Amino acid sequence: MGHAAKALKQTHNNMDIDKVEDLMDEVREQQQIAEEISSVISNPIGFGQEVDEDDLLKELEEMEQEELDKQLLDTTPEQQLPEVPAEVPVAVPRTKQKETEESDELKELAEWAN
Repeated sequence: MGHAAKALKQTHNNMDIDKVEDLMDEVREQQQIAEEISSVISNPIGFGQEVDEDDLLKELEEMEQEELDKQLLDTTPEQQLPEVPAEVPVAVPRTKQKETEESDELKELAEWAN
């Protein structure tokens, strides 16, 4: 214990209360700098801001609408259309029987209307 007391006495002889206060001030300053650095590192760039979900949903809807507009304006046919016939279609001649049936029906209709 005597040796410990002598060691403490010798250590304290070299120290002054002003030196201890100066040393503690330096330690506090370094701790503040370390805290500032830590806070800057812990907040990633661009992610510290609050994001509004309504704005994100609106932006998503706009992007979907743009994609839909692109699809609607795309007029390239996905499938081949049938070819246009080169020959002129020929009308099928009416038969006499159909003409007489129609004229008979018209006569009956005219009689009924009178």
